[in-house]
Amino acid sequence: MVGWVRGVGGVFAVGWLLAGCEKAPPAAVAEGAGLEEVRSVAGEGMGGAEGRRALTLGVSQAPRAAVAPNGDVLLAADYEGPVSLGGKPLPFEREVSGPHLLVARLSSRGELRWAQGLVPAGKGAVRAQVGAVAAEPQGGVVLAGTSAGFQLGGAWLAEGPFLARLSPEGRLDWMRSFAGEGPFTVTALAVEPTSGELVMTGDFGGRRDFGTGPLSVPVDRFGAFVARFSAAGEPRWSRALGGPRGDVSARAVAVDAQGELVVAGGYSGAVSFGGATFATVLSRTPYVLALSAEGHHRWSHDVTGAEGTAHAVAVGPERVFVSGTYSGRFFFQRETFQSDWQDGFLIAYDTRGHSRWARSFAASATALATDGAGQVLVAGEHDGGSDWEAGGSAGLYVSKLLPEDGTAVWSRGYTGRGEARAHTLGIDATGQALVAGSLVQARGPGQRPSRAGFLLPVQP
Repeated sequence: MVGWVRGVGGVFAVGWLLAGCEKAPPAAVAEGAGLEEVRSVAGEGMGGAEGRRALTLGVSQAPRAAVAPNGDVLLAADYEGPVSLGGKPLPFEREVSGPHLLVARLSSRGELRWAQGLVPAGKGAVRAQVGAVAAEPQGGVVLAGTSAGFQLGGAWLAEGPFLARLSPEGRLDWMRSFAGEGPFTVTALAVEPTSGELVMTGDFGGRRDFGTGPLSVPVDRFGAFVARFSAAGEPRWSRALGGPRGDVSARAVAVDAQGELVVAGGYSGAVSFGGATFATVLSRTPYVLALSAEGHHRWSHDVTGAEGTAHAVAVGPERVFVSGTYSGRFFFQRETFQSDWQDGFLIAYDTRGHSRWARSFAASATALATDGAGQVLVAGEHDGGSDWEAGGSAGLYVSKLLPEDGTAVWSRGYTGRGEARAHTLGIDATGQALVAGSLVQARGPGQRPSRAGFLLPVQP
């Protein structure tokens, strides 16, 4: 990593801040938690954070965010206390024990266009959760997760897994439910940029039907799924990842302009995705899997020797990027990379699966995106060490690297009074990046930590 110096600006100069209300009355502006900017002195075209007004959002998980083609921000999260977004209180029922769901659209300047709050109406057997949100080419909103029984656009969204599309104005266009039994979690969505076809991935146990026939994993095993749908939500195909001798989790998915897709996550035991069999004695080893538009295996790799998980994947011209966290040692392109405890990795392949380059650094790498020039942006959490000149304070960073060899173009870091965690990273047509994540701040003895969601815009 390059060196860092502190930048000027107040707590809220870094971007929108969406703060947790923790079952308190709705507030107009978040005042407590914040992020202080530090910036890199290396590279040209250095990324900068653009000032935004503060918004308020009480969330119990990191918000999921995506950038629409016109630069609007699509936001989804769950909340368990009163929430005011842009001065408009969202529905909240204190008698309901489980999370409510929020979906909203903001302008590129952070002004609220519309927001919907969904109150659980089920019997409480299923806990609501937002898995992922994505933007489709016409500006619609695609949302996936687990419903606790919601009324959405005059339609009933039954308890259990769901996939739905909202119009650019927030009206429900269609929704799909998936019958089955066993644990189920959506972790990522991707949209094919020309046709608008959708790919959903996540983890499951037991049996689940995505409309093309039931998928299952062996008893006492846990697997991942990949399912593809038309732009109208009609099922195309689905497949399970896993087997009788290993467990698989999927954390990220990306689709290129040809409709081919890449999935990344972690595995344990011995598994095959259609090519060579991978085996590990570690608790979890990262993998990346490329599939054709029809769902057939193209190529796959694991990060042999690394104990950890791939958290993010992105595609660009002639490149596939995968990032995550790891401990241990792995070899790549005649280089050795070693981590004593949960360092970040970023690996580049070409689109045929040939190894290109890798980077390892004393920070996590939990979010990825590529811009129009094919450059890759990575975001995660740094530990405040000497690379960051942050006075020992942990925080958030965003870096841009060249696709050819991983050379850093610019890097920018942020610190605050809480622990910042990056979850998603998006880029609009102008090259502005948007990081969504959570800020966790300790409180007094015997008190639960306060949680704030944040959206952080970073200029190219």
